[in-house]
Amino acid sequence: MTDFETLRQELRGLDGDLYLCHLFAPADTRDALLVLYHLYADIARIPAIVSDPMIGAIRLQWFRDLFDAVAAGESRGAPIGEALLAYPLSKDGVMPLIDGREAALAEGARSLEELEAEAAIIGPALMRLSVSILHAEADDDLLTQAGTGFELMRLVPSQGAAVATRSEDYLRGACEIFNALPRGQRKALLPVFLPIGLAKRHAAHFPREKSLLRYQLSILKMATLGKL
Repeated sequence: MTDFETLRQELRGLDGDLYLCHLFAPADTRDALLVLYHLYADIARIPAIVSDPMIGAIRLQWFRDLFDAVAAGESRGAPIGEALLAYPLSKDGVMPLIDGREAALAEGARSLEELEAEAAIIGPALMRLSVSILHAEADDDLLTQAGTGFELMRLVPSQGAAVATRSEDYLRGACEIFNALPRGQRKALLPVFLPIGLAKRHAAHFPREKSLLRYQLSILKMATLGKL
């Protein structure tokens, strides 16, 4: 039996923003969104925690193999595998989250264009999966812009003001489109767009960091108003 509370606490350590935002999802979709966010965050950290690109490639392949196992009804003894048996995700939909990390395994600094290319693979895929979990609908151009900006902000290096600025451009545009949607559509999409609004605030204040409380209040305000 899947221990979703353990996964929830692990997500809190892996990605505090996604942890906070997923709590606003409807009860009947919250655990499914948790599974996606946990998977995303666990894969996303691989390039940062490995010292050898080959080791990173092996870890990425483990996740590809996991989806083949899940398709055969097996969890490979992994909690995330058990969770995926309970809440399956499309293998085709998830592969960009895995394949898109290959570029980050290369040693050396990367250009804005290279980071943007990675973000354009991973971020929109995450948004499409998130929206499908909520059984909601959104224009693919909105998901592409929002996802690319979100992921690009995650890839900003410590001295990457230009990357943060480019991310903010994407995110500001996505938030403007979202805020112009009909109220009912915004309500349906809001749980998976809260990370977009929060990322826009991170980008706007880069490289400064607000307190955790300020970001928590930002999420609460967006959730209350229904706008980013």
